[in-house]
Amino acid sequence: MQHRKDKLRQKNIASNVDAMIVIGDKKSSNTGKLVEICQEECKNTVFIQTLEDLDYGALLSVDSVGITAGASTPKHIIEEVQNIVRSKF
Repeated sequence: MQHRKDKLRQKNIASNVDAMIVIGDKKSSNTGKLVEICQEECKNTVFIQTLEDLDYGALLSVDSVGITAGASTPKHIIEEVQNIVRSKF
């Protein structure tokens, strides 16, 4: 049941933003599923492992950005991305 709620929450976020950032390990099946879910609702979905992977140029023409992360993504990486997105968008 929790998995279904999480999926619905991710779909809701992705359907209400101009771009979606998914943070996580490229080898993680959990994160890969998040990418698929987000891409269904937001074609401008990017999959990154760290802040260094983020292409700011791809996000210049957007007004709103959603962020989600795989379950095992370190908190400090999520916070770094959130802080940059908040300061730039």
